[in-house]
Amino acid sequence: MLAGLPVAGDWEFRIWFLDDEAMAEAHVEIMDVPGTTDVITMAYLEEPEALFPGDMGLELLVCVPFAEREGAERADSSFANELMLYIVHGCLHAAGEDDLDDISRQSMRRREAEVMAELSKKYQFGQIFPYK
Repeated sequence: MLAGLPVAGDWEFRIWFLDDEAMAEAHVEIMDVPGTTDVITMAYLEEPEALFPGDMGLELLVCVPFAEREGAERADSSFANELMLYIVHGCLHAAGEDDLDDISRQSMRRREAEVMAELSKKYQFGQIFPYK
């Protein structure tokens, strides 16, 4: 609900946690872009009422080593925060947000911050995604 995804219906949401190699392969196969990335969103929710019970509604491909690197490099983040951010980012894409230009990127960052703040009130990301 926080991200604006449809909650009615009996559709599946799957998250795949990949390494750099698998993510780079997926990035080329799905988006025709070389190299790894943080998250790829594959949403099938344009008409949620058309999904049959158990149909795949949303898949996120999340790159774990990308989160490790970013979490270590950014003073305001961590491995767990990065993973949660990538999931939030992917859900926002599935809900119709994009970040292709400066204005939409600002909107996406604002929505990410809102959703992350609400989630952090209830969950400790480090317990969900403990680091080694």
